[in-house]
This record gives sequence, C-alpha cells and structure tokens, in this order.
Amino acid sequence: MTLRRRVLFGGLAAGAALSPSGPALAKLLTVGRRPVESFTLANGLQVVILPSRRAPIVTQVLVYKVGSADETFGHTGVAHFLEHMMFKGTDKVTPGEFSRIVSRNGGRDNAYTTYDSTGYHQTVAPDRLDLVMRMEADRMVNLHIAEKDLVSERQVVLEERRSRTDNVPAALLNEAVNEQLFGRHKPYAMPIIGYADDIRRLSINELTAFYRRFYAPGNAVLIIAGDTTPDVVRKLAEKHYGAIPNRRVEVRRRPAQGGTDLPQRVSRGDARVVEPRWSREWLAPSYRKGDTKYTYALQVLARLFGGSETSRLWRAMVADNKLALSAYAGYSPASLGLTSFGVGVQPVPTRAVMEIEAAVDFEMKKLVDDGVTADEVERAQNQLLAAAIYAQDSLASGPRIYAAVLSTGGTMADIAAWPERIAAVTPDDVVAAARLVWRDSGAVTALLTPAEGSR
Repeated sequence: MTLRRRVLFGGLAAGAALSPSGPALAKLLTVGRRPVESFTLANGLQVVILPSRRAPIVTQVLVYKVGSADETFGHTGVAHFLEHMMFKGTDKVTPGEFSRIVSRNGGRDNAYTTYDSTGYHQTVAPDRLDLVMRMEADRMVNLHIAEKDLVSERQVVLEERRSRTDNVPAALLNEAVNEQLFGRHKPYAMPIIGYADDIRRLSINELTAFYRRFYAPGNAVLIIAGDTTPDVVRKLAEKHYGAIPNRRVEVRRRPAQGGTDLPQRVSRGDARVVEPRWSREWLAPSYRKGDTKYTYALQVLARLFGGSETSRLWRAMVADNKLALSAYAGYSPASLGLTSFGVGVQPVPTRAVMEIEAAVDFEMKKLVDDGVTADEVERAQNQLLAAAIYAQDSLASGPRIYAAVLSTGGTMADIAAWPERIAAVTPDDVVAAARLVWRDSGAVTALLTPAEGSR
C-alpha cells in the first residue's frame, strides 16, 4: 500500500493554456497520439482502454474519486484505512485471499491513496483479466468490515505511520509545512495517512459509511492497459461491473484559498538529521483551482528552473558556485484543489543556510527581472515532451496519468491536448507564471537541521 502526495509527472491534463495555441517550434518533439478508447457503462463507470502489444501482460486500475482531502479534521485517515480494509474480503473472497489469488495466477497487485483519489491495480496475463475484474467488481459492493480485521489492521496502519512519518524528520517537517501552506484543519493540510489519534479511534461505522458514500461505479474510472482489445474489455466490463447499481455521490469541494497568515517559516531540528535541507513552497494554481491558465507555463518553469542537472538552479547552486550538493524545483497541477510549487536545496556542509537562501532568492529575481530565453524554454519543453513519449510505452505510468487526470475532473480531450499546450508556452508566459506564484504572501520556508549538540 502506498501514499502519494501528488502525481509528479505533471499531468497531461486539463485547463487552458496561458497563450493561444499556435504552431509549435520546429525543434520541439512530436508526441504521437497513443491508441486509446473510452466508453461509459449505463451505471456511470467510465472505462478507458490503452492497448499495447509490447508485452503479454495486462494491467487493471480501478480508481475511485475520493481521497484523504474528502475527510474532516478529527476524522482523518479514513480513506487510507479503507484502502487497507478492501483486502479483507467478501462472501466470495476470504480476508487476504485477493492478493494470494493474484499471486497464484502469476500476477501482482497493490493499492494507493492520494489526497484526491484511491486506486487499486493488478498486473496479470491477458487470460486472467476476467478473474481480476470479477474480484475487483465484487469488492466494489460486497466488502466485509469485521471488528477482528479492523483491530489487526489498525496496528499495521499505525506502524506505517510510525515508520514513514513519525520516524522520518523530513516527513514530520512536511506535515508542518502543509498545515501552514494550506491552512490548519483544511483538506490538503491533513496527512493522507491520518493523525495517529484519529487512526486509533476509527470505527467500523466510520469506514462503512465512507465506503457506501464514495465507492460506486459512477464515482470510479476503470483503466485497462496492455495486451487486450476494446471488444474484450467492453464484454468483461459489462459482465462484471455492468450489473452494479449506481448511487448518487455528492459533489466534492475544495477551498479556494490556502493559509491565511503567510508568509511563514517552519523549522525542525532532529538528532536523526545528518545534513541540513532548505526548501520553500508556494501556493499555486492547479488544473481545477486558481489561475488555471498558468498551469502549463508553471510546468515549464519547474523544469527550466530546477528540474534537472542542466537547470538554472542546479547550475547556479551546485555546478558553478559549489553552494549545494543538490537543488530542485517541483510542481504538479493534477489536483482537485490548489497545489504547490516548491524549490529546495541540500547545502554544502560549510555553507550557512542564510547564504543558501540569499542565493536562491537571487536566481529567482534574476529570472523574473531578466526573463528566460527561447532556447531554455524549448529545452524544458522537450524534456517534458520526451517524458510523455516514454510514458506511452509504460503499463504503469500511462494508466497513472489517466487515473490522476480523470479522477480530478479532467477529460480524455485534456490528456490528448497536453503536448500542444506545453508546446504553446512562451518565454513571456514562463516569467508571468513565476511572478504569479513566487510571492511572499503565498510562501512557507522550511529548514531541516541536525538537533543542536547532536553532531
């Protein structure tokens, strides 16, 4: 089971480009349209088929349009806990047997929870697609949540919380940053896994109510990728999912604002930290919230400024001035609510943190004041477009992109148009996007250091 903050591969998704679409630069890569078909069952389940003959395997991903951001303060961790409980069986499949059946048939399976979605996936031989569809459809409506399973799984989730968050100083700092950036007790400020006290209090009634509220065919997307055909998928989808009655699911809402008292600084000293880290996060628009017209330029900005070892920030901080061991910038717009744009640096041990912060500020100001070149933008665009080309060959990243987009309000047309929208970004668009996001009134600066006297 995994937790995902955002989908890192920016999204191939929705929103309007900052500039009107125009002819792409001659040197930009061309991303061909991958074979894809989609249809919707009478009960509202959207089905997407991504056929590929590259390997004799097929992947099923069933993603529900619900995540931890659909919880309320005091009742966190429900979405992730339910993800675990989905493996506890039905009348037809005993607890733990789902994964054992997949394994016995030569496949593998897993699940994940994000702020906005929960997904279940299996990879099997094509002739086992019927089997995993039958089992996945069964647990969409027939899940058993027993007290004995709840008690045992609670310890598993609490241990996951301890090992991945409470024992990881950077993860604890990240929780504190999100609370400041998005506003305490707000959807994206609360951790996906939940707070430990909430996990300890979770009851069968809460889990059952959440399951019945959100787990319905009209609130899900079924993605089948690999060595199969649309005709085969349609017949199997109708057979296994078609008879499930749909239920009305309420419209999900996200705040239009983040934290109300920004800028903020958050720091954590911890004896487990070996080297300090400096970072800054800004509130940023997503495909669904905020100034959505800037989302494509922000993807190019993140790549140009700190997305690789040829980026501006890396060259300035690592290669040229020897101030840092690494540097990055990151942005992912596939979110139902606001998202964040971040930069970060791991300083060289002999450099003071204030020197690092001043150097990063200098590079940001230089970009905003002096602009960026067409060559820089083209290089960043080509890096993004190349990643899209590689994603088409993957039975993992391809379905994940469709899952992230379609579960947060995007459409198939948005995914198809993403390369053109990235190619339409201009140098002026990149600078305008930086000016929009790089504002003190939307920032949280974070510092992770060794505890005083621990070294």
